[in-house]
Parts: sequence; structure tokens; C-alpha cells
Amino acid sequence: MTMIEIKNLIKQYKQGTKTIKAVDGIDLTVKQGDFLVVIGPSGSGKSTLLQLIGGLDRPTSGKITVTGQDLTRASENRITKMRRENIGFIFQNFNLIPTLTASQNVESAIAKRSKDDRKRIVEVLEKVGLTNRANHLPSLLSGGEQQRVAIARALINDPKIILADEPTGNLDSKTGEEILDILRNLNKENHQTVILITHSEYAKRYATKIVEIKDGKISDSI
Repeated sequence: MTMIEIKNLIKQYKQGTKTIKAVDGIDLTVKQGDFLVVIGPSGSGKSTLLQLIGGLDRPTSGKITVTGQDLTRASENRITKMRRENIGFIFQNFNLIPTLTASQNVESAIAKRSKDDRKRIVEVLEKVGLTNRANHLPSLLSGGEQQRVAIARALINDPKIILADEPTGNLDSKTGEEILDILRNLNKENHQTVILITHSEYAKRYATKIVEIKDGKISDSI
């Protein structure tokens, strides 16, 4: 089943008198259950591509379809609904709310409230190995633990797609590999589609599919 279909995607910005193409004519298909690693140097356009896939930004031209919905034609409300129901985001800087505990940070992302919320929070924190840190504020957690909270938060709505933007960028290599192990296990056990943006070569071994981006274009695909 195709989860994401991208055709001739272009995103350009004005920089003074210059026009910069951050994404330049990308074609890409992502199937359900893929673990796609998008690799490239800083400024290559990979994070812009992720933002377009997640509906956080709009393309200049081209077409992008996510879970059967054409994001290039959808209203902002429709995109927000699609994102809430289908996508979990993980960022390099964790983006946790500093005044909330680990479990409260996870709870803050719940899209639809139910009587099973507490049970679900416990389950996702257990899945990332943080049961005993549930009541800790982010300031009392290590970088790796904060990223695990961010993963749990991304999982709370049981998304079909996980978009991870440099999730190991602020971590040492050992902790980074632990985070990638968690994502790979989610991919294998839950069949969740993972798109990982990174500049780390070692992340390639976790992939079922690899795309290399340079100057906004796909330079290689495996």
C-alpha cells in the first residue's frame, strides 16, 4: 500500500533578489512499512522535504499525496486533521514543554480524549523504556531520555507514519543508536512507516530504503 506519493515537488524561497530551490523536482514513493532514510549534508533540502510531507509547509508546485489525501489541494483544516490522525513527529531538539512531566508531555499530544488515556500513556512510555521516569520534568532527564519522551509523544495517537527530523543530532553515537533501535522496532512490530532525516551515515543500516539528497534533488536512491 502506498502511503506517500510525491511527483515533481518543488519548494522555492526568495533570498533577496535570488530564488532558492530548497526542493527541486523530487519524485518519491513510500510504501506502508518502509523505513526510509533520507540522507544528505546540511542545506540539502531534506528537512524541507519532511516539512512538506508533514503538511507543515506548502510546496511551490508539484503534487504530494499522504494516505490518499492530496495535500497540495487540501485546506489548512484538512491538512491539520490528516496530520493529527496519521503522523507522529520527532524533532532534533525534542520540543518538550519544560514545565510538564514526561507523562504530561505525552498526554498533551492526545488528539481524541477517552477513558483509556492513562493506560495508553503508560503503554507508550513503557514501549520506549521510560516507565520509571514518567513523573520527571525534562530538566531531570538526559538527552536520550528526552528524545524517548518525544517518541512516546509521537506514538500516542497511533500514527501510520513517523517523521523524524535528525532525531539523533543532539545525542552521542551510543544513545543515537538506541533511539534508532526503538524506531526500527516500531517499524517492524507495528508496521509503522518511518521517514528518518539525517546526515549520519550509520543510520543507513536501519533502512529498508535510502534516498540521498543534494541541492534539493535526489542524487541516489537504493
